[in-house]
Amino acid sequence: MKAVRRILAVILALGLAACSMDTPRPSTTPVEVPPPKPPPPRPAPPPAFSPESLNGLNRDEVLALFGRPTSETRHAMGMTWRYRRGDCALSLVFYPEVDTEIERVLGYELERGKDAATCIRRLRDTGGRNGK
Repeated sequence: MKAVRRILAVILALGLAACSMDTPRPSTTPVEVPPPKPPPPRPAPPPAFSPESLNGLNRDEVLALFGRPTSETRHAMGMTWRYRRGDCALSLVFYPEVDTEIERVLGYELERGKDAATCIRRLRDTGGRNGK
């Protein structure tokens, strides 16, 4: 029986020694998580164009907006560019300025199509390509 008590005493001593060893404990302080990144900014919508805002634009400015016209017609003093996309058609009439001889839009004509703003946006978004 003395042997059993000694064995139990040794086991108890080893158990207590194991409990007193420094073991790393998980940290109880909260881990700082970086705040989520904000979503990237949305690109600004293209500016709206009314048909009246086309008056006075030169040919390079019109090309930048709509691309190459579907057709061109030369007149005695000026030129007409026609853009068409589906049921929307826009004709721009260019005449040269007296002082500079730079051809600028003097007038326009919208044919068929929905409303003017929708038609111009559609032509601008498609670069003036012909088709539907």
